[in-house]
This record gives sequence, C-alpha cells and structure tokens, in this order.
Amino acid sequence: MTLQISGLTSGYGRSSVLQGVDLDVPDGRVLGLLGRNGVGKTTLIHTVMGLVRPTGGSITLDGEELAGRRSDQVARAGLALVPQGRRIWPNLDVTEHLDLASRRGGGAGIWTVPKILELLPRLGERRNHLGGQLSGGEQQMLAIARALLTGPRMLLMDEPSDGLAPTIVDQIGGVIGTLKEQGVTVLLVEQDLHLAFLVADKIAVMVKGQIAHRCSTADFRADEPTARRLLGVA
Repeated sequence: MTLQISGLTSGYGRSSVLQGVDLDVPDGRVLGLLGRNGVGKTTLIHTVMGLVRPTGGSITLDGEELAGRRSDQVARAGLALVPQGRRIWPNLDVTEHLDLASRRGGGAGIWTVPKILELLPRLGERRNHLGGQLSGGEQQMLAIARALLTGPRMLLMDEPSDGLAPTIVDQIGGVIGTLKEQGVTVLLVEQDLHLAFLVADKIAVMVKGQIAHRCSTADFRADEPTARRLLGVA
C-alpha cells in the first residue's frame, strides 16, 4: 500500500500554502517529513486527511483517488491521523476513549483493545483515569491507540514528540518501530531530529510549501551542510 501525492496545492481562504507537493510513502516504511515551522507540513497531512480541501493535484492510496474527499471517506480508505497536541477528551476515561474508537472502526483491521493494551501496557494500568489526568506521554499513547483502533493501513503522525521528555520520546520511537515491524506504514511529521532519525527509513524536507529534498535517513544524517541549509541545524 503506497500513498502517492502529486502536484498537490491547498491553503486557507486566499492564502496558498502547498505549492505543488510531490511525495510518495512506500508500503511498510516510515517516512520522516521535516521542515521549519510554517512551511506547510501540517497543512499537507490535513489536506491528505480531508480536513483541508485541495485546490489542485492528486492524492492516491494504492491507486484510489482521495483528493477532495471528506475526512470520514479518507479514514474508511485506510488512513488515520494522530494529531499534534493529542486532542484527548479530558472528561472521558481511557476505557471510554478506546471503546469509542473501536465502535468508529467497526472492528476493522487487526487492532483490538487487547492487542492495543499489549502494545501500550501503560494504558491498561490507567484505564479508569480521565484523559485530563494523564501525563503528556500517556495522552500520546492514547492518541496512537485511538487511531489504530479505526483499522488504518497508514498512520499520519503530526509531531508526536511535542512537549515530551526525551525518555518518553524514545518510548514513542519504540512504539513506532514496533508498528513498522508489523507492517504499518507511517508518515511522520517531526521537529525532533532524534525521533525522526531513530525510526524513519527515508527523509523528506519541506521548504515553502514544496518538497525540497528527499533521501535515505542515513544519507541525510551524513550530509550536515544540507541539513544546516534546509533546517538551520547541523
């Protein structure tokens, strides 16, 4: 299952953000999408998910056109979003979150609540705690669980390291690595180079609404001048 994006343009009102994005995410791989703040990374995954309407271009999943579809139709096609900021309901407990996601997924796919709790045992320990009582790391685990329970073939993850301590970021990296081993394809939007380098097979860098650079993670790590030029870091 491959996600292919070609000539994609979109934005907000009269403001154009994506300027003809070309990108593909191969089956069973993790692609790290990097870039400075404001270059269009979140707009890209929101456009793919149907939360922002494209003004041009194509988005296909195994040849099925998704550009312009509603978010619920995109989800049924096999994509799920783990949003930046987690967006956990503070007044629902962990069990209620998981039950709602399970019903929304209709039992699709291999991910069941028992399997989720095997992957993320901390959620089992916190099943009766409200979303607002969870730590940032626990909320991120719950956001991942909620997405998986909808039965996706691909996860779009927006800044999962945001606001988390380095040790928790490493735990998130371990979860993503396990998902990759089980054949889940991931498009990972990140600012944290440590996490991107830890889990991504390939790197794409966005600049001013376009993909400016693509290569293997190993090649990007070795090319400090390019990283400095595109990201402002060594």
